[in-house]
Parts: sequence; C-alpha cells; structure tokens
Amino acid sequence: MKKRTIALIAILAALLTACTGKTDYNTTLVQADSLMASRPDSALHMLQGISTKNLSTKADRAYHALLLTQARDKNYIRQTDDSLIQVAVRYYDTHEDAPLQARAYYYWGSLYRDQNDYSGAIDKYAIALSHINDHPGNAELKTSLYSNLGYLYYTQGLNSEADSIYQRAELLAKSQKDTTSLCYTLSQRGMISLTQGKNYYPKAEQQMQQALSIGKAFSDSMVLVPIYHSLSMLYNLMPKPGQALQYARLNYSGLKDTLHCYRTFLLLGNAYFLNGQYDSADIFLQKILKAERYYDTKADACMRLSEIAQAKGDMETSILLERKRTMYQDSAQINQQGHDILNTIIARERNNSNTIVKRSTLYIYTTSVVFLAISFICIFYFRKKHLQHKAEKKEWEETLQAEIAKANLKRKQAFAEKERENAALQEKVSRPVVKKPAHGQEEYKTSALYAKVSRITKELQKVETKENLNEEEWSQFIALTNAGWYGIITYLDERYNLSAEEIRICCLYLAQVPVIHMGHFLHIQSRSTIQARTKNILLKMGAPQGLSLKNVLFSLAEQLKSSN
Repeated sequence: MKKRTIALIAILAALLTACTGKTDYNTTLVQADSLMASRPDSALHMLQGISTKNLSTKADRAYHALLLTQARDKNYIRQTDDSLIQVAVRYYDTHEDAPLQARAYYYWGSLYRDQNDYSGAIDKYAIALSHINDHPGNAELKTSLYSNLGYLYYTQGLNSEADSIYQRAELLAKSQKDTTSLCYTLSQRGMISLTQGKNYYPKAEQQMQQALSIGKAFSDSMVLVPIYHSLSMLYNLMPKPGQALQYARLNYSGLKDTLHCYRTFLLLGNAYFLNGQYDSADIFLQKILKAERYYDTKADACMRLSEIAQAKGDMETSILLERKRTMYQDSAQINQQGHDILNTIIARERNNSNTIVKRSTLYIYTTSVVFLAISFICIFYFRKKHLQHKAEKKEWEETLQAEIAKANLKRKQAFAEKERENAALQEKVSRPVVKKPAHGQEEYKTSALYAKVSRITKELQKVETKENLNEEEWSQFIALTNAGWYGIITYLDERYNLSAEEIRICCLYLAQVPVIHMGHFLHIQSRSTIQARTKNILLKMGAPQGLSLKNVLFSLAEQLKSSN
C-alpha cells in the first residue's frame, strides 16, 4: 500500500515538473539556432538532416518545427503550409514560454504575409508582440515585429496604427543604438506623413532627411536606396523637380537589379517629366509596359506617357494610351478582387483551424483534470484500505494476546496442581523432586537436527540431494522446535487443531527454510500446494489478509515468550 501511494505521488510530481521545469533541448537544435543569424543556409541544412523520429520529447519536436520554419524564411523559401509552425505554437501556448511563444507567432505571421494574407499576418504579429511587450530584452524580435506590423498597417491604409508602431520602433532603435532600424523607421514615418496631405510635407521632409543623414554614415545602399526613393516621391509632390530627379537617380544607381525595377522606372519617368525632359521620361516609362504584371504601375506609366504625347501634340497616341491606362486599371482591380476572395477563403479556413485548436486544448485540459481527480481518489482509497488493514491487524494481535494469556493461565493452574501433587509425593518418599529444564533457543539452534535441516537447505540451493529427515527425526525436530520456540507447537495444535503436515510446515518456517525448498522436506513436488497449505493455516488462525505465515509465527512466538 505504501509503495502504491509513493508511486502515485511520484507520477503527480512528474506532471508538475513537466509543466514547470526548465527544458534541456537537443544539442543539434541549439547549435542550429546559434547559426541562424550568421549562416542561415547552414542552419537549414542541419535542420533538414534531423529526423523527427529521433526527437524523443515534445519540446524538441516543437523547437525543431520553429527553427525549420525560421530557417526557410531566412533563406527566402516561400511557405504555404502552416501545419509545421502550428506544432511549435500549440506546444509553447501550453507551456507559456513567452520568448519562444512570440517567436513562433512571428514566423506564423510571416507565413501569412508571404501568402498576401495581410489581415492574418497582422493578427499573428500582434499576438507575438503581446507576449514580449512587457519583457525586457528580445530587442531583435521586437524590431522585426514593429517593422512588419508597421508596414502592413501602412499598406492597409491604417496610417495612425502604423505611425504608432513606428514610434515604438524608433524608441527601441535609439535605445539599442540600431542605426539601420532607425533609418528605416524614420523613412517610413516620413511616408506616412506624406500621405496625410500638403500640410504634412515639411514634417515628412524633416523625417526623411534625418533618416538620410544617419544612413549616409554607413554608405550602405541597402539602407540608403529606400530613403532616396521616398525623398524623390516627396519632391515630386511638393513639387521640387531638381531634387526629385536627383534622388530618383541616386535610387536607381543604388539598385542591384536595374532591369525589373518598374517602380523606380516610374519614379525616374515622373522626375524627368517634371524637369521637362520628355525623351528621357519616355525611355523609362516605356520599360514599364514590358512587364507581365504590375498593372497599377503600368496604368500610372500610361497616364504620364499620355501627358507627354499630349504635350508633343500627338493626340491620337495620347487617346490610345488613355485607353490602355483604363484597361490596366481594370486588370489591377480584377487582380485585387482575386486577392480579396483568396483572403476571405484563407480567413475562413483559419477560423476553422482555430476552432479545432480550441477544442483540442479544451480536451487536453479536461483530460488532465479528470486524471488528477482519479489520482487523488485512488490515493484516498488506498490510504483508507491501509488504515483499515492496520486496524484489523491490531485487533487480531490483541485477540491473540488475550487467548495466549488465557492459555497460560490454564497452564499455570495445571502446573500448580502438579506442584501440589509432587509436594505430597515428596513428603511420602522423603526425597526432592527434580524438574527437568526445558530446551531453550540456544539448545534449539545448536542441536544436530537444526544443523541438518540448515545443511540440507544450503545444499538444495546448489544441487539436488536425497538426504532428508526420517519419521523419528521429524518427531524429535517438532519437539525440539516446540521447546525452542516457547511451546508454540503445543499452542498451535491445541488452539487451531493443525494437521501433522501443517505442523511440519510451521516448523520449517520457524527454521527459516525458503518456501521453494520446503517441498523436499515434505515430499511435495508442487510449490503451489505448499502455498495453499500456508493459506489454510492462516485461515485457521484467523490472521488478517496481507500477513505472511512466517511473520505471524514469529509474532506469536514473541508473545508466547513475553507471557512465560
């Protein structure tokens, strides 16, 4: 009973440890994570070589799912299936590891972003940010979240939300002295100011020029190119033709791909148009019409080309370009409708997926509660049975003690009667009566028969032997056991009316002969027969269940000893 209780407590402790303990991740996964920032291609190769069958814990499988999704994202591999990252999300939601929770939701959001499901991406990014907003550290992840959230809010026309996010990103970049993020944030805030109208143009210029002055300290085209683009757009609107053309050229010269940069072609075309350089404007705007898609950009190019044709007096070309512009605008609208329908379908599927996740979570929690309840009920039940068994054992021992005391009283009375008879006889024959001393424990254990039984038992542990006790030796051994164990055989025979075979079994138990060897002394082949005889003896004695005959006999001998 005690062992069962300890086992159940150990199970509960293990459950609590699993919920609260610190996780030691697979060393290969930790190594891949350390390579993620500097060598994402090596990290991806390492993670792809790990079989999930070799990951023994749920923590390792979740960590592997997160890292593999992150490595694919960093290697610019477009992902369309979110089942892998959901493994990580479900695990970290259950174990509430805030940094890894945020990281999992961030890459889940990035997957939606790559599918052009911007509402889904914003939802996941916002959840990720909520997990680490109030936690110190995690600056790199916060920066990525601010940048992505701000940009998505901006593309969706949510300028106030975007500016609020970019303000937080600006403060974080300044505190971390992250000049690259600071340049990007200031430039984006400038673009938001630009969309708010002419009254905000000075503010937009101040923000973009501030970003430019910081970015020039690095001479990094990756930092400066988007700032040049933003400034050129601003000066096109103000308008300041010279500066618009200056930054458009700087933007174009800093690009690595100068064949398919259609938005830059439009930027240059507009800048040349404002400066009256129609031929140069025409060259760059015509390049846009060669694109397979980019219908909105083509429409803007056609509008500007129509204006150039009109300025040159070519009304027929101008009208033709206006018709093309209308056609491209219609195509852009149809394309956008297709995206809207796809986003609606994706949103519906995501809601269904979330419903399934919620049901699964509820099932897990319900199962855990039921398991804990059953565990506590089992502990209570076994403890109650243990106490009941203990009480029954105590009651049996008290009854046995009373019976022994009663038997001893009768024996003392009989002994007193015999003493009186001996005294009378002594008076008659005028000689003393000498009482033969009883055998003691020492005489029992030093006897030749006890030594023989012990020797046979030791031999049986190694090989079979034919040596045994004959009937006369058995009679002597029973008498010797009775004397050595304080009259226990006499007590058992008188009180419980045991058979000759049962008396011999008791003698062997008192001589500490293992059950497996008792059959040799009793000429019984089956061990189960001896066990059945043992149960019958316990039943006759009225011993409580759970007690062994050996323990009962030694306990009885001790009580007989104390009553003598």
